[in-house]
Amino acid sequence: MQITKFSDYALRILIHLATHEDGLMTTREIAGMQQLPFNHLAKISQWLTHEGYVESVRGRNGGMRLAVSPEAISIGGLLRKSEHGTPLVECMKEDGGCCVMTPACGLLPILNEAQEAFFAALDSKTLQDVLVGNRGMRNLIRALEAEQALK
Repeated sequence: MQITKFSDYALRILIHLATHEDGLMTTREIAGMQQLPFNHLAKISQWLTHEGYVESVRGRNGGMRLAVSPEAISIGGLLRKSEHGTPLVECMKEDGGCCVMTPACGLLPILNEAQEAFFAALDSKTLQDVLVGNRGMRNLIRALEAEQALK
């Protein structure tokens, strides 16, 4: 199974915020460090705020920070929300898609089961699990922050 760029980038934003210990971070800072389009990350940041993962502070010294602890952010839960409406195959679309084999196809229940198993495997994994014991990730994020500060 492949997750969308939206989900991938949402996880990257959360990792940055979880490792950043010096106050707030802006979407523009994260976009620069990740070399990703600001406008795309801005939409994802708004979604993360709307979903309660991130809180946003407006103003000159504004930015974002995690709204909940990394232990409270389930990777499976986040992906269930961010991937909602993204079908694996045509017949899994909300409108049923346009596959002519759908009425007699035995693939749909198998794929539904596989997709649920994918999410279930991630339900017990948290953002904290991504960070625990992974000094390489923390060091990489700090290096990216230092590099961004020099720009």
